[in-house]
Amino acid sequence: MTDLLNKIRFLTGDMATTGTDVYTYSNTSVFTLSEPNVVSVTDVYVNGVTSGVTHSYSSTTKKVTVSSAMTAGDTVEIEYTYYANYSDAELTSYMQAALVYLSVAGFLFEYDSDDDDIYPQLTSKEENLIALVTSISLTPDNCNIRLPDVSIVSTSNLSPRDRINQVIALYKKDTHGIFDVMD
Repeated sequence: MTDLLNKIRFLTGDMATTGTDVYTYSNTSVFTLSEPNVVSVTDVYVNGVTSGVTHSYSSTTKKVTVSSAMTAGDTVEIEYTYYANYSDAELTSYMQAALVYLSVAGFLFEYDSDDDDIYPQLTSKEENLIALVTSISLTPDNCNIRLPDVSIVSTSNLSPRDRINQVIALYKKDTHGIFDVMD
């Protein structure tokens, strides 16, 4: 799933970026991050010093708790990595919708939420197909989509559904080209 989500992020331009929030400590050592799709907290500074600062991050609440001693007026700076547009859960939901589109076209992929995987096991070409269909749903105005084994350049007057149908038709027709990259 990680590879598939990374491909979707690449196609939609939702790449990981870094952010920094700065707070002034008053009476609570719990700080809510300003970005909703935080992947990880990379560093926490108190008055410009990171050494010895003990902290924890809850991905559920999007809060950082600093357990090191602080004094009112201390500056707390939190650096983190985040996705600007979509959480993994949102991407997974869109990907599940893409699997419905593909099932109508005769592809039989099943998403198992218990182990967060798709069955049967996907080839790189099938991952690319799912990523393309998902990215069209996420970014319907994107008319140029490129992956190693397929390229779609579409006029902007095509609906997302028509572009999805175009991708599926191309996938079914194309029997040549690079479909898997061998290490």
